[in-house]
Amino acid sequence: MTSLITAIVLSASTPSLEVALQKALMRSPARVEVKSWEAPLRCNGSQFIPAPFESSGRVAVKVRGKSCEAWGWAHVRVIVPVATLLRDVKANESLDGAWDEEEREVSGGEVLERVPVGATATRSLRRGGALAFSDVRVGPKPGTNVTVRVVIGALSLEQRGTVSACNGLSTCATLPSGKKVAGVWDDGVLVVGGAL
Repeated sequence: MTSLITAIVLSASTPSLEVALQKALMRSPARVEVKSWEAPLRCNGSQFIPAPFESSGRVAVKVRGKSCEAWGWAHVRVIVPVATLLRDVKANESLDGAWDEEEREVSGGEVLERVPVGATATRSLRRGGALAFSDVRVGPKPGTNVTVRVVIGALSLEQRGTVSACNGLSTCATLPSGKKVAGVWDDGVLVVGGAL
């Protein structure tokens, strides 16, 4: 069985395979580097249809030739711009000026490309680490009372809420009714779009 499979090293992989992999990549901005390619010898394809993927590893690719169709494996590296820490940061400390963008390989998970101005660390973080959404908080810390402005078209309603923990770069709050909302922290007010 293994005699039917050939491994073509990076330098021998076809440009059309690299183009197809770049199109199947579910991250942007990002670039793909093909480390190796494995496919049955009997099917030297000219068309490559990779499965969608987000990070480094093995990617299944359908190969179509003139009179054949088979599956192969592309071993890839995914390189993305990532916000990395220039120094150690304590929990609740501002991240302004504490990070820079650099290109890194992504093996899985969510990483931040940029950190919003005024964001703080959700926990103590070490210098050199890549920042994930869960490492960053925008707006006041949980438990703080804030004004929540709900905007629905031309209508704007305000009420009090209490900031609650949430993932990503949104700011979340719990309203007196118990409803949890997420929105954008803007000039001391949590602005939420849509209906309650």
